[in-house]
Amino acid sequence: MKRVETLVEDKYYQEYLRRNSEAEMQPKFCQHDFQHHLAVARITYILILEHNDLNYFIKDSGLSGKLAAKEIIFAAGLTHDIGKWKEYQCGIDHASYGGRLAREILPRALFNRNEIDIICRAIYEHRNISRDMSFLGERLHRADNLSRICSHCEHRFQCPKIKNKEISITNFEY
Repeated sequence: MKRVETLVEDKYYQEYLRRNSEAEMQPKFCQHDFQHHLAVARITYILILEHNDLNYFIKDSGLSGKLAAKEIIFAAGLTHDIGKWKEYQCGIDHASYGGRLAREILPRALFNRNEIDIICRAIYEHRNISRDMSFLGERLHRADNLSRICSHCEHRFQCPKIKNKEISITNFEY
């Protein structure tokens, strides 16, 4: 997945991860680091494969094939929280801001306009479930929630996000 490797090595992608890390030094709630991004990418891909939806995604999105679909899924997972630092800094929605940041990075990783639109829409949608979500946005949202077992987190009683998240282990049933 050459384009994904290029994305991960991008200096601005690395800078946004660094900014997330600095912003999350205190308090120690959920970390929006590379490990979280990679977990979300993998879970998103698994959700799509488990339900035999990869060919649907390829056809519905007008993609060139399975490799392109996999790279798009991973790019969405790896970039879905790159704007989190800005939310900490000034309160703006990290999903919409992250989508704008991704639009600057993704062309350098050789994603085309259609692919960038698919990825950025999914990033924008990943925060809240709705009826009008794209296929990838809905899977990314579910993967983000499945990436952490909040019921076992040592910070769950102070966490401001836990009230908006289902914390039952039954979330693993999709």
